[in-house]
Amino acid sequence: MSKENPLKGEKHYTSTVFVITDIHPRKVLLIHHRKLDKWMPPGGHQEDFENPYQTAIRETKEETNIDITEHLPKPKSIDDRALSLPLPRHILEERIDARGDQPEHYHLDMIYVVAVSQQQVTHRESESHSIGWFTQEETTRIPMFENVAILISSILSEEKQESGTE
Repeated sequence: MSKENPLKGEKHYTSTVFVITDIHPRKVLLIHHRKLDKWMPPGGHQEDFENPYQTAIRETKEETNIDITEHLPKPKSIDDRALSLPLPRHILEERIDARGDQPEHYHLDMIYVVAVSQQQVTHRESESHSIGWFTQEETTRIPMFENVAILISSILSEEKQESGTE
């Protein structure tokens, strides 16, 4: 199968947030995921009564204690029946390996990026070993999925270009 074709299998809707610092050098907030033993941005599964935007806000608050609501564009009402949600920066379809009684499946992951001031953060010990702010160089020395490393590099490079600090 070509890499451009959608992957076959059960799909789960998820949202991920790359939280970066609003000053230079930019840092990204990552969580050391307990089950996967990898560093990852905050995120998770969409609940039944949530849209991806709400999931991004909830998961980031639960996993880092940062409320990103004020750092995201606001949804806009089109009329009394439709709401235009802020677009994610990327949408990924990610293969998730079988684990325990859960078969291989796929995440349709809405990737948001927000810039905040670097601050004290906390993590859920039941879900993660640790949490921390990392420069792009520091991320090259910690275990993470290749797609996460590629996105961090892309996001932090884009932020450098936009601010003219290259």
